[in-house]
Amino acid sequence: MTQAALIKALQNGPLTSKEAEDLTGMSRSTVLSTAKKMRYKGDLSTEQVRIGRFTVARYTLAEHLIENKKSNVPANKLNPFDIRNAQGIFTPTEYRIMNAQARNFYKGNPSFTTYSKAVPSENNRQT
Repeated sequence: MTQAALIKALQNGPLTSKEAEDLTGMSRSTVLSTAKKMRYKGDLSTEQVRIGRFTVARYTLAEHLIENKKSNVPANKLNPFDIRNAQGIFTPTEYRIMNAQARNFYKGNPSFTTYSKAVPSENNRQT
């Protein structure tokens, strides 16, 4: 399950360990251990990158695991969280993080238009 989440996060391109942690919602130690397993299997390549004064790992998915090439998927111009629409004051990484937060808020609804049907909790249940 953790490998599938990491593969899904890396579909749009390479990510650092911090970015992968933000997108998947996993802890950094889980991301690192999953990436280590995938690197040994040959599903992932790792390079060390300097960001400021820190050195972090950047993970790139192997070619045979990339599902959709960017040319195959049409861009949705109405979705402000789509990375291909990234223009303005935010970087593409910030758009990825906002997309992950929006998916979490809308409970995985990809169109971001309606809330998914929630189960009523005990606090707001009508009797």
